[in-house]
Amino acid sequence: MKIRLIDPALRAPGQQHHTNKEVKSFWFSHLSLTMLAGLTPEEHLVSITDENVDEIDFEENVDLVGLTGMTIHAPRAYEIAKEFRARGIRVVMGGIHASNLPREAKEHVDSVVIGEAEAVWGTVLRDLQGGALKPFYKADALCSLSGLPHPRQKLLKKKAYLTTNCVQTTRGCPFGCSFCSVTEFFGRRYRVRPVKEVVREVEQYAGDFVAFVDDNIVGNPRYAKELFGALIPLNIRWGSQASLTMAKDDELLALARKSGCIAMFVGIESLSQKNLSMMNKSFNRVEEYSEALRKFHDQGIMVNASLMFGLDDDDESVFEKTVRFVENNRIELITYNILTPLPGTKLFAQMVKENRIIDWDWTKYNSGNVVFKPRLMTEETLQNGYYWVAKKTYSYRSILKRLGFAKKNFVSRFSLNLGYRGLAQQVPKGHLSSIAAYLGDLNTSLPIKELNRLIPTDRVSSKERFRRMVAEAEAFLYIRTIKNDRTRTVTINLEGALDTKAARELVKRIKRIISKGQEKIVLDFSEIRYFSPKAINALFLANYDFLMRIRGRISFVRVNERIVGMAANVASFIFDGDVISDQLPT
Repeated sequence: MKIRLIDPALRAPGQQHHTNKEVKSFWFSHLSLTMLAGLTPEEHLVSITDENVDEIDFEENVDLVGLTGMTIHAPRAYEIAKEFRARGIRVVMGGIHASNLPREAKEHVDSVVIGEAEAVWGTVLRDLQGGALKPFYKADALCSLSGLPHPRQKLLKKKAYLTTNCVQTTRGCPFGCSFCSVTEFFGRRYRVRPVKEVVREVEQYAGDFVAFVDDNIVGNPRYAKELFGALIPLNIRWGSQASLTMAKDDELLALARKSGCIAMFVGIESLSQKNLSMMNKSFNRVEEYSEALRKFHDQGIMVNASLMFGLDDDDESVFEKTVRFVENNRIELITYNILTPLPGTKLFAQMVKENRIIDWDWTKYNSGNVVFKPRLMTEETLQNGYYWVAKKTYSYRSILKRLGFAKKNFVSRFSLNLGYRGLAQQVPKGHLSSIAAYLGDLNTSLPIKELNRLIPTDRVSSKERFRRMVAEAEAFLYIRTIKNDRTRTVTINLEGALDTKAARELVKRIKRIISKGQEKIVLDFSEIRYFSPKAINALFLANYDFLMRIRGRISFVRVNERIVGMAANVASFIFDGDVISDQLPT
């Protein structure tokens, strides 16, 4: 049979199209169709069209068309299928989207391959030849990665890409992040190819750079160390994708460098530990980010960091906070994404259940469009923030600030940033609200100076306990601010201790956002464990006129309870029989 395998491009109105120059500058070739060609028996004639670099010949006389694609490519894949089926040509579709929504895909094609194709592709071809093509094919189990054929990369236009030297060493991921479709497609079980087979495949490629297209090349550190050790004699340069946990293993990082690793795509995702927990990625620890990134840089490994916006703990302050973070940590490349509920993921199921999906147009599921209702931001705020952060990060000022340390590889990394800058320039101009810049100032910690004057706000049962709590008093006031665009409210959560100086600074910052037009403020004292008596005066009495002017715009949560608790502790301690007796003499 004559088989044409097609990788659809983005052709819908409003989609960001990539020029041939951009593909040549940034893209690795996709592995799915070249792997499928490698699985095809030699009796068949196989050709590949990547629509991103070549046009499709809809008049070609073929026996079978094979389509693949992610969710964003599905509408274009369906259009292609319609053209060929109108001429009586059978069309089979596989890939992540078709696997997650097989019945939708079947409405547009003759047959759907669900999941990995290794165990069923031969059956598909035999059934087609025998006139008995089934509507769906799905393997009974995940395939072994031993003895796999090499992808037929020679079927691609090699010069059209940054590289076609693409190798997969593992499949699956030991983690189960709620937003990721990899686990649903490849499974949680982490499978590895024999290292000797990987080495033989790498050796067949010309040039000295290889892209390992694994989703997490260090998911099994023992295997990764064996692989990296075997790569050292090949004297290649390579890049891949890994979890940030890689930085916890100094030996693993050193071996990566020695084996030729020059770049790693790393999923940081969020600067909020609460967000990370909600997405089932709590193995990322925000407080460890800077040290982990430093370790990559110490080994000379460039980091391309993935960060996303729109998670449930994100408010408008996340955009400026993120720019400061990537600049302070000198991250060479950053890939920004808007949280996108891809079909088949736990996130998608959650969004459907909560009725939060607002756009079912798959062409917009490219991580650059808002297709759901964010919790704390409006859709417009999230979309504008995404545009703003992309342009801000890839401004010349930010590029130079981030790359200032890269003396050895400055030219190549600057060139990559210029390419990313070109992509950022294509998106509309975004903007933040007038108070966005001040929200970051409210997310802070203030030192407490009056440690010897602090009084616990929780009722204390004994004098000894009172003294112990005073001795263990918090040394900081921690301020966590959340801006909810939907309710037009800024909630300021206070934790720790509050003394005179911290109270005055807090009032100053509240006045600042009030002056910028903030309509509603909630001051939550639930987690305040210590007050100094003068702090109450600095916060309330000294600002009585100001508080009266904004009455109705500001409210306080549990402040009475905390002040009463403090007063009760003072009274209990003062009127203890050892100090002052409240009994009349007899």
